[in-house]
Amino acid sequence: MPTNSSAEVVAAQDGPWAQVRTGTISTANEQSANVIVGGTSFVASFISPYVPQPGELVAIIRQDASWIILGKIAGSGANEILNGSFELDADGAFPSSWNLYDITSVSTATVLESANAVDGTKILQVLTDSASAESYVYSSPVPVFIGDQFTLSVYVGATLGDNAYTTVNAGLYALWFANETNLYPTTSSADTLVDAVTDVPVLPPFTPLSGTVVAPVNGFMRLALRSTVADTTGLAWDFAIVRPS
Repeated sequence: MPTNSSAEVVAAQDGPWAQVRTGTISTANEQSANVIVGGTSFVASFISPYVPQPGELVAIIRQDASWIILGKIAGSGANEILNGSFELDADGAFPSSWNLYDITSVSTATVLESANAVDGTKILQVLTDSASAESYVYSSPVPVFIGDQFTLSVYVGATLGDNAYTTVNAGLYALWFANETNLYPTTSSADTLVDAVTDVPVLPPFTPLSGTVVAPVNGFMRLALRSTVADTTGLAWDFAIVRPS
């Protein structure tokens, strides 16, 4: 007996069910986009007339090995900070549009080429030549009003050592300022801890940090990467995002 395999019949059958995920656009062109889900990057197509933009949070669906972007999730916008993936700078440079607050005065922050990069080919590496060190590397300012809500995210991993040190810790913070020219520690409200991880795993893979904040002030917010490292290890950061939510 012949089997009817028309598209209508196949579509009406049970399973196999498609998988639906949310992810972040890293790069895109007219034909496809790279999407990051849980630290893994892959290529997906998209449905016209939607044109994906880097930093957007999207819903994606997979049937077998094919991923399709359904569209941007409502209420999510593009990345509000500059140079979030540190791609604008030469190898060995300090990242443009970022600032360093060296809490213990022994930290360095350097852009490096890395095969482990989540987005693009570069990462930000924070190191010290001392027994232990703490620092903030913080972003360009984002205008905010009281009650505004934002989603912050970044990827982090340990780059040296054997991860035996309890001081290899990472924190994602929001810093608040009265104006766009003030720098840390001249803040207008207490720092907000968004997410943190202790004993950061050695790369690969990266560990994602993310969460939401509500602006407590009228002024400006900066995303901050807090590193606690030792002289035998360091932290790598990549793909930092501030998105209205």
